[in-house]
Amino acid sequence: MILISLDVLSIPSNVSDEVGARQPSPEGRRLWNTFFPAFNGRMAVFASGVTNQNGCLEWLKREGFKASTVDFIPENTVEARVERLQNLHAVYGRINWYIDTDPRVIAKVSHNGIPTLLMTVPHIVRPEWSDS
Repeated sequence: MILISLDVLSIPSNVSDEVGARQPSPEGRRLWNTFFPAFNGRMAVFASGVTNQNGCLEWLKREGFKASTVDFIPENTVEARVERLQNLHAVYGRINWYIDTDPRVIAKVSHNGIPTLLMTVPHIVRPEWSDS
């Protein structure tokens, strides 16, 4: 099972916080298309901070991301995401990869023994990447 964050698959919009306003990430799509055949579709989307679940499901369907499951949590804090990922790890037995754009979440999840992949998205500039 591969869990992939919604932020990997889509670029947040400057206009609206709604999921439908997001654009698909070309890098995220390439990553999805690489893993999908190898894992026989055992891929799940982890959508944190999403309140419009139906809108998110429609967006995934419209963009061609056929996830085996989509997990929603309303909170978007590091602690809430890590706790939910630990619960999902217990449910699925073994998560092969967790892919995200947030280095703090990746660090805590990998500390708990889940293999992780940090994807840097050129459209999201993080304060910790600054030289100053």
